Amino acid sequence: MNNKDSLVLEELSHAGEPSEITPELIELDGCRITSESNLPEEEFMMKLLGKKCFPRKDLTTITGPAKSGKTFYTSMLMACCAKKTGDDQKILGLERIGEKPLKVMWYDTEQSKQTTKEILSKRIFSMADGNSNGEESLTSDLDQQFYVFNVRALTCQERREKLPLAIKTYRPDIVIIDGIADLLPDINDGPKATELIEQLLQLADEYECNITIIIHLNRTGEKSNLRGWLGSVMLQKSYEVFVCEKVFGTSVMSVEMSTSRRTYLNEKLYYQVDEKGIPYATDMPDIQPRNEKGQFASKKANNLSVNSFNRDYLIDNPESDQGWDWNLQKLFADAMAGKALAGSDEMMEAVQRLSHIKQKQYYYKVLGEAESKGIVKKTYDRNGRIAIIMPPR
Repeated sequence: MNNKDSLVLEELSHAGEPSEITPELIELDGCRITSESNLPEEEFMMKLLGKKCFPRKDLTTITGPAKSGKTFYTSMLMACCAKKTGDDQKILGLERIGEKPLKVMWYDTEQSKQTTKEILSKRIFSMADGNSNGEESLTSDLDQQFYVFNVRALTCQERREKLPLAIKTYRPDIVIIDGIADLLPDINDGPKATELIEQLLQLADEYECNITIIIHLNRTGEKSNLRGWLGSVMLQKSYEVFVCEKVFGTSVMSVEMSTSRRTYLNEKLYYQVDEKGIPYATDMPDIQPRNEKGQFASKKANNLSVNSFNRDYLIDNPESDQGWDWNLQKLFADAMAGKALAGSDEMMEAVQRLSHIKQKQYYYKVLGEAESKGIVKKTYDRNGRIAIIMPPR
């Protein structure tokens, strides 16, 4: 009996359960965590607006509607990884933490080979070496930082089979799968979706890389409503989720960290794209609000009357445009009704009923304000659906 077997046997005898040592039991014991477990610190490779993100040995999800800037965001990520040591290691609000440049694999399943090459050479290279003249970068050694594969012409099964081989062979720090839906014949096949995400988690752990997965949102636009059963599994298993959006009625795009296991970021990164296809930072646009149908709301409708709402949840504020503010702490605490967690729809119904808010769009604005002030926070229930909690204050 080896030393590890004897340790397991000793633990079992202390528990009052003498048992035969089996290989399965030894393997299970290797997964045990105690207060004295000697584990390395989690390693993060990036910061977004000062907050750590993109951890090694874990999954990151990037989502958003079609044409909302998902590939632009991953282009920033790749350029930031390749910035030379000593250079400014920041691309817009994204910053590399370590001095050493990082190797990135981009596994492109969606675009043509010509488009993939153009994005790499004219956008990513331009951002990475500071060359924004629109010509292909002269810094050929940047190719050594990137392993770019366009696998659109392969079958779904071939894409799936070649991905582990590529990771094992090239050992990148970050793997970008753009997009993951093309690795499955049916994104609503629950067992296959779970199997794929478990495989990616194993690859991330074994090869000590971050695997960043891109998937579309459903057409509802709800930030937790990732496409298909596959999207639901990704929400459950990813360390963090970034949402890319195009600000309605403008050319401005935004990126926000919608969920994370440890990081809370209530800011958004706003950017626009110049005529050469290079993103540059900008401020949140000041736009006229629209109603639920996307129509501009009239100025009269924007003048919210205090008489429209339940005054029990309003507080005077002479400095506010309307002369009052919502008592968000009281409103959402009453809507929670003593529960630790409330479903998204359940919370909306309760808040609208208590406050007398009629329009869903205005409810979402009030919810967003409560989120920005840390009064409520979005999370997920055991079924992967979005839910609301109130963090301790």
